[in-house]
Amino acid sequence: MRENKIAHRRRGGLWLVLGLVAATALLIGLAIGYEKLRALCLEPCVLTDMSEQVSIVSGRMVKPDVLAENFGLRVGANLAEIDFEAKRAEILRKIPTLRNITVTRQLPNRVSIHAEERTPVARLNVCGRRTASGRVTDAEGVVFSRLRGTQTLPTIREAHAPGTASGQRLKGRVRAALDLVLVCGESEFAELGLLEVDTSKPDFLVATLGDYSRVKICWEGMDEASPAARAALTARLSLLLQAIRARCEGLKAIIWNATLPDYIFADTQEKL
Repeated sequence: MRENKIAHRRRGGLWLVLGLVAATALLIGLAIGYEKLRALCLEPCVLTDMSEQVSIVSGRMVKPDVLAENFGLRVGANLAEIDFEAKRAEILRKIPTLRNITVTRQLPNRVSIHAEERTPVARLNVCGRRTASGRVTDAEGVVFSRLRGTQTLPTIREAHAPGTASGQRLKGRVRAALDLVLVCGESEFAELGLLEVDTSKPDFLVATLGDYSRVKICWEGMDEASPAARAALTARLSLLLQAIRARCEGLKAIIWNATLPDYIFADTQEKL
């Protein structure tokens, strides 16, 4: 009886071992089969000819090969293994010059990338500095670096060095200066010929116009980027333009004061 029990236990243990071996073999077989199946599915997604399979449209500052490198697009790369959304977000953080990137996949092995660059509307510098900083801002207030083709843009002078860093957004009084640049760039106010905006004064901005006269200006809500503040600025500039057009012939205003609601006056003697 005892020997039968021992033999039964041995047979049970043997079957258990055989079961574990079989299960392990099955799992290994499934894993190998999965990898082979996966390789077969991914194989058509491999890049073999960049010129045929990859289309990249970019601007003047960021070249297509830079985008290709940052996305990891090269011969031998597998499109199915690239996280395009994560790469897109990373590139936009790393290259502030780019405003947006659109990625279009054409299965299995083609991809199109369209990169939109930011358009500078003003140069940025610090009060008291003559040399160009190389920093510019677009209409959204995003700061990036560009020297080429920006010489004729108006300048916004920040009060403190080093100024807003590339990749950051303008805030507060400097953002208000950008609003002034944007509104003065509209056809209605092009006559003013805005050249520069100084943000160093605590209560108002100092704008230099095309005739080199200057304007002390502030408006309601100027530190807020809101439609109401933009409307208040537009109304203030309309009054300024009327005052400039109505000034006596031969009288050159050195300082225009546009800090009071509904009233603009000129002072040929005042010093800032």
